[in-house]
Amino acid sequence: MTVILTGWYEKECGAIVLDETGESLSDIVARLIKRDPEDFGHTDMELELHLPSGEIRLVEDQVESMVKDEYI
Repeated sequence: MTVILTGWYEKECGAIVLDETGESLSDIVARLIKRDPEDFGHTDMELELHLPSGEIRLVEDQVESMVKDEYI
C-alpha cells in the first residue's frame, strides 16, 4: 500500500513543505525524523495522509505521538 503525506511543518527559517510517498505513515515519519530530528514533529505542522482509497486524514496528532515514541 502506498500512501502520500502532504502539508508543512515549521522551522526557524520558515515552513517546510512536504510531499512524501511511502509504504506507510510510519515509513514516511521515520524518514523525516532522520532528515530533520530537531524540528520534524516538534513544531507547528499541518499534515494530511492521502490513502489509496482516496480518503484524506489529518494526522498531526498521530505524527506527534509517533515522534515522541521515537525519543522515549
